[in-house]
Order: sequence, then C-alpha cells, then structure tokens
Amino acid sequence: MTTVTVGPMRLVSSVGTVLLTCAFVPLPGMSAVATAQGGQAVGDDWSAVSETFEPENFRAAPYLGNGRIGAMIPPSGGGYQDYGVSVRTSFPLVQPRYTGTYLAGFYASQSVSWNNREVIAALPAWSGLTVDVAGRTYQADVDPAALTHYRQRLNYRDATATTEATWTPDAEHRLDLTYRTFVSRAQPNLAVQQLTVTPHFSGPLTVTDLIDGAAARRVTPTTATSDPNRGQTTVGVRADGTDSTAFLVSTVATPDELGGTALPTNGSTAGIRFDGTVAAGRSYTVTKYVGIASGADGADPRAIATEVSDSSAAQGFAAAHAEHAAAWDRLWQPDIEIPGRDDYRDWIRPALYSVLSSVRAGQRWSVQPAGLSSDDYGGLTYWDAETWVFPTLLALYPELARTVVDFRVAALPQAEANARAYGLTGALYPWNDGPTQQCASPAVCGLVQEHLGNEIALAQWQYYSATGDEQWLRDSGAPVITAIANYQAVRVGPKLPDGHYHYAPAAGADEYVSVSVDSALTNAGVIATMHTAMSAARLAGLPVNPRWADIAAHMAMPPDIVPGVPAEYLGYQGAKIKQADTVLISYPFSYAAPGYSPDATLAYYFDRTDPDGPNMSNSVGAILSAQYDPCRTQQFLDRSVQPYVRPPYRFQSEARGDRSGENTIGQPAWIFVTGAGGFLQGLLYGPTGLRWAETGPRLDPMLPSGFPEGMTVRDLAVGDSRLALHIRPEGTTVDVTSGGPVTVETPGGPATIRPGTPLTLSTRSACP
Repeated sequence: MTTVTVGPMRLVSSVGTVLLTCAFVPLPGMSAVATAQGGQAVGDDWSAVSETFEPENFRAAPYLGNGRIGAMIPPSGGGYQDYGVSVRTSFPLVQPRYTGTYLAGFYASQSVSWNNREVIAALPAWSGLTVDVAGRTYQADVDPAALTHYRQRLNYRDATATTEATWTPDAEHRLDLTYRTFVSRAQPNLAVQQLTVTPHFSGPLTVTDLIDGAAARRVTPTTATSDPNRGQTTVGVRADGTDSTAFLVSTVATPDELGGTALPTNGSTAGIRFDGTVAAGRSYTVTKYVGIASGADGADPRAIATEVSDSSAAQGFAAAHAEHAAAWDRLWQPDIEIPGRDDYRDWIRPALYSVLSSVRAGQRWSVQPAGLSSDDYGGLTYWDAETWVFPTLLALYPELARTVVDFRVAALPQAEANARAYGLTGALYPWNDGPTQQCASPAVCGLVQEHLGNEIALAQWQYYSATGDEQWLRDSGAPVITAIANYQAVRVGPKLPDGHYHYAPAAGADEYVSVSVDSALTNAGVIATMHTAMSAARLAGLPVNPRWADIAAHMAMPPDIVPGVPAEYLGYQGAKIKQADTVLISYPFSYAAPGYSPDATLAYYFDRTDPDGPNMSNSVGAILSAQYDPCRTQQFLDRSVQPYVRPPYRFQSEARGDRSGENTIGQPAWIFVTGAGGFLQGLLYGPTGLRWAETGPRLDPMLPSGFPEGMTVRDLAVGDSRLALHIRPEGTTVDVTSGGPVTVETPGGPATIRPGTPLTLSTRSACP
C-alpha cells in the first residue's frame, strides 16, 4: 500500500485558509525507522504499548494532561467510554467509571459526603473523531472482532497517545486508522487530535467531529452550536450550583473531499459531520484543535477557548506538537537513573509522568489523589498533596511544588473563617474539599484528621528551606504557618493538671480509627508546628505567640506501647492500622524525645500496617529504613511500586487488590497519583538521605541492595542551583550542574559544593 498526497486540506476558520498536506508527516523526534513502521519506535523505552484492544478495561485508557486539562483517551483512540456499573470510582462518588475530561479548578457546588462542599465537574468529551462506512461506526465501543493490527502507544517523553488499527466493518470495506492525540504542555488551554484514514476501497466515507455531552458530570449545558462554514463547534457548560462556566471550542481541518453538515444539538453534545468520496490507497487527514477554558482563565472563557482553537489551527499540527514536545522535553531534564534496573526505569517514568501531567506552574490549584485523570476522591484536595506528592516536586520541580503551597496561601482567608466558625482564632483547613476550602460545617470540619494542618505548615516551611525565597516566606508562607499554629494553640485548650496539653478529640491518618485522644501523629505534628511557627515568625517579622514555646515543651504524647514506641493514640492496643501513621513522626516530621526509638517505631508499626491498604505507606518505610534499618530499604522500595503497577501503561492503582483497606467505600483510586508521588519520594529521600533544613539540605547517602550498579539523581533543586548525585558502592559524588555554590549538611559537617569541584561522600551499605 502506498501513501499518496491528495492535495491541500481545507481549514475553514475565521483566521482564513491554511494549506496543509494529507501525507503522513513524522512527529518531531521520530526516527526514519519508526516512521517506516507506522510511527512506532522499535525498542523505545520511553513508551508503553498495548496490542490488545480492551474497550472494557478502564486501565487500558491512556492519560493525557498538562496540569490544566486532564483527559483519559479510550482504547479506540478517542471519544467517550462508559465502563458500566460494575466498575466504580472511589469514595465519595462511588459511581461508574468513564473516560473523563477535567479542568483544574472547575468544581460543582455539591456535597457528596458529610465533610465536603465541592466536587470536580467533568466536561463533555472532546476527542471524538468517528468514522462511518456502510452504516457502521468506528467509535469507542467498536466491535473488537472488526479490528486487526491494533496498537496503542503512550509516549511519556512527548505525552502523545498514538492509536493504530485496521478496521474491517464488513467484507467490502477495510480502513487503516491512526489517531495522534495530545494535551498541549505549551498551551494550557489546548488539546489536539489528528486522524489519518487510509481506505482500501473507493466510495463514500464520513468523519464526524463530536463534542460529546455523555461524558459530562455535574454540569448544566449553556451553549451548543456548530458552524460547518467555519468548521467549528462550541459547547458551554456551567458547574452545578455555581456561576462558573467552561467552554470547549473545536476547529477542524479536513481534506477538500469532505463537506460539513451540522449535527442536531442535544444538551452539551454538538458536532459536524464531514461526508465525501474517498479513493482506495489514499490517506486523508482530519485534525481538530480544541480550546478549553473556564472563567478562571479570564472574563470571557468562550472567547479565550475560541482564540486558542483558531490560532492553533492556523499554526498547524506539526508546529503545535513541536512546541508541546519541547515543553515536555524540558520537564524531563531531572531524572532518577538506576543502571541495570530496567524495571525501575519502567516504573519511574510513568510515575513521574502521572505526577507532571497533574500539576502546572503558575496556577492556583493543588494536586489531587488521582490528579486530573478521574473524579476519584471527588477531585478533592487531601493531605496527599503536601505529604506524598509535594516532596517529589520540591526536590526536582520547585516551580511546580509552589502550586501546592500557594493553594493553601490563597485559601488562608477562608481557613481563618473556618476557625472563626468554631469561635477560635487562627486557620483551619478542611480535611478534603475543592478550591474554596470552606468547611462543610463547623460540627465536623475540625474533628476530621486535623493533623493536616501540621502537614500544611511543614510543606510551607520546606518550600522556604529548599528555595531560600525569603520574600515568599514573609508574604505567603509565614502567615499560613503562624495562623495554623495559632489555631492549634487554642485548639489544644489549657494545660491540664498533669502539666501537659492534650488533643481531644483527634484523628490520625489511620482510618481504621475515626476518633481518638492524643494521636501521636497529631501531637508530634503540633510540636513541630510550634517550633516552625517561631522560626517563621522571627524571619518574617511577625508576632511570636508566647503559647507556642510552652506547647512545644509540654505537648502530651501517648505512652509507649513497647519501649521506645509511642502508642498510636491513648488506649491503642496494637490493632492493625490502615496506612502509615505514627511512623510519620520520624519522617516527614523529625520528632525526638528521650527514650524515643525511630527504628523500633518503624519495625513495630509496619508489622501492623494492612498490606491491602493504600499504596503510599511503603515509601515512607523506604525513607526511614534507609536511615535506621538499611537492610530493609530495598524491600520497602519494591513494595512501594511493584504490587500496584498495572498494564498496559504502568500507572499505579491505590491498592494491590480490589479494595483499599477493610473499611473502604468504593473501589481503589485510578490513576493513583498519590502513590506515584510516594514511590518517587522514597527514591529521592531514602537512598540520598535528603532532608530539608533552614541551613541547607542534609545528605547521608546509602545504596539499596538491589541497586548494585548505583543510582543517579539529576537536577536536584537547591535554591537557584541544581545538583547531580551519583551514588555508587565505592562512594557518592555531588556536582553542581547549574547555578552557584551550595552548602549541604553531611555526616561529617557542613560542606560547600562549587561548580567544577564535586563533593565526595561515603556511601553507606545496605547491610553493613
């Protein structure tokens, strides 16, 4: 079969006529060998490939995102897929799964559980380019028996999904189809899909550009129009219970052979049907450029989405993809390399991809447990952001980490209002909610996992410690930290006759216990917050609450359950726990007290942690064992990823089985960005011994037993400088790869690393 250029393509748009060709053009970065084989690179270790068409398998849908827009693409290559009632999302929605499109910050006002007021809205599906031949349609639910030579490839390097198949709807018709789809990293409001059709017959053919309202959730249609003369379809929706609107505008470039007719609109569904006569052996390319915007982008989101769609169509597919790929190439400059461990390479890249696809520099939203891949956990913001995802971003991408801390900065006025609703001072952030961060009701907001406030304060301080941005600390971080400390100072109440402050009621991270008294995690976090607030206030010139020091010195901790190991809470008797809880007082907090044993605490609680619980627990086990029990570090690292990775695209599930803990409502989250962030955090902070301190980062490297050839961390960010750490059995070298000198704390004391003069450290062995 030869590919023939059939002449110019027609782009009908307000920007005029743009001439494109229909012949296959290799995407930037594709080799000639890859092009000769249908655009698939041979031996490409940056991609995952599915060669089995599984429309019923929700894990077989690639995830595309740029931190503003997130979308799941069905195995067919585009459109909308509903997986039925047997496959459900996690708490709190517990609804049938589907391939959704989400816009960061676009939320409906809807209480789906007793402690939230918002839930993320889902937009109509934008990636629908269907093909009709002889009364049959190629779409998401196409008959698998009609497909051969199926191959779907997700390239992590350039965040592009390529789907190829030969479709034979009947004995007289056979077509080769190729979809190339991406959500632009270079343009936050742009998504693009290109379809190339090569028929093996001559005759009529229809391609339909569809914006499909069947995918919409928790929105009300406001606009649905199609203009065949411009090749443009517009759909608008309003998030339920709000005045927030979002618009999708699709501009389509088609060959001259295809003429357009508007489809009847239905709610938030609209599109254009392009009909024509095609010739056997010729390739026809249709490309859609979709602008997606909400009121958060400006006063007129429809105009913004339209301008993005029009200008990108004028730019063309190759140019739009090139700038998108270049933006992703810059994101991939930091790296974690483990020679000889291809399995880890194949876990690290999709884990980092899923995190990066879910966050964007300069925006006002945090990252959710499933990122922008689904409405698992309602798209709400939990402790996952600060505790499990933020540390990875801080080490490699501080500009992305800032979105997590700035989200809480922007919500500080509401957090202060939440506290006032209790009659208290300071700031109270809800355990889970959307962008407004408003407590669902004072009766519950302050009784649900208030350890969150301490983790928010810690992240604010860590951001300052890693970046050294004193202006940000004065203007943003310190007000948040001190407001949380002021809330905790009144929340713990007066000192009791035993000479200590107590936290009651409380709840730690162990969700098998809903209410407790003197949770070790909560109380140790309060101690840390008091110390952090004193330091932050002094640096920022803010008042120092005299109660902070007294609380830090006299905050109660539950008695030891065995020597050196504090009970999880007052009255704890050694029961199974759902996920990492008390061990967190050692990391990310740095609790220290006479008689406290971090290694004994690690051993005691991991022996009681439910292996069927959420998957991020083992990552903190890797970090703590690297410091206190290095023989177990490799075991924890392996357990933090291998049981949770799922084919074909190697993303992580929340649980190793079909439930995330014994008391779970709904099914495990997918794609579990929290777990991906935890796994990466284990690699970044375990073997390196990395800890953030006001005086600079601390390093104490060790080499896990399963990495005999060593490991390298590239572009570790410290202030304005970047470091490369090469951990080898014979020793560790630390280089400044960009920026100026960096002072680090080491087991031998402070050391300054200068460009061109590496620092050499001893590498601790896994099992001395």
